[in-house]
Amino acid sequence: MKSLGKKLLAILGGVLLVLAGAWLWLRHDYTSYCASGGFVLEYHAIGSHPDWPQGMVIAPATFEKHLQYMQENGYHMVTVAELAERLTSGKPMDKYIALSFDDGYTDNYTEAFPLLKKYGARGTFAVINSKIGGKIYMNAQQIKEMQVAGMEIASHTFSHNRLEDIDSVYLDWEIGVSKYDLEKRLLPKDATVKTLAYPCGSYNEQCIAKLKQFGYVAALTGNEFLNTPQHFKEHPMEMCRLIIMDDGKNPYTFASLLHKGYWRSYLKDRGIDIRRFENFL
Repeated sequence: MKSLGKKLLAILGGVLLVLAGAWLWLRHDYTSYCASGGFVLEYHAIGSHPDWPQGMVIAPATFEKHLQYMQENGYHMVTVAELAERLTSGKPMDKYIALSFDDGYTDNYTEAFPLLKKYGARGTFAVINSKIGGKIYMNAQQIKEMQVAGMEIASHTFSHNRLEDIDSVYLDWEIGVSKYDLEKRLLPKDATVKTLAYPCGSYNEQCIAKLKQFGYVAALTGNEFLNTPQHFKEHPMEMCRLIIMDDGKNPYTFASLLHKGYWRSYLKDRGIDIRRFENFL
């Protein structure tokens, strides 16, 4: 019996060593993966719009908590163009996050912009040409001021139509003329629009071809995964974005959204069907 007990203890000890080794390897592999790429965060309005859908609006106080969390945890808050440059240059990617804001709402200037400056952060503002100066949208002077302060101005197309749904003959207008108009109206001489955010995440291969034709560096989708150098090298016009749904009222905090995003990306990169794990992340 004593001999059997010793064998069982030896087997148990061996199993525990294997599990401990597997856990250490997994932790190292996961940590290395997280440090290899960067998220692009997707925001829209930073203000008060009680009738708008959840996820479209983040209260300024909640947005400031996001910035505080990133600052306190050592994140570098940059533009999409800056993140894209790091993805191609071989520079360290650990804790680099790009902040993006779609549509060009006035509160991006009145609420988000002052907070970004307060925390030494930069962001990318994707504006709709036809909406500039509209009732709830930033005007040209506000956009110029943000660009001078280090923010990136990107295209959200000329009219904000779903690009998959329109006749392809209009892609030159939505993608090409949008870029040209923003550069001539809003940017200093020789500055260029490098990034486009697809309206509603809608795009196809024709859109990608047009983006390359007109000299864009990157384009933003609604796919919620980490951007790694390998992915960006293969799909620069399909950068991923993590949609921020933390409106201060739901159970998902900003930290848990980031944590979930890292794990979903890690599992996907390892060929695991993440849908089976959604409730555990």
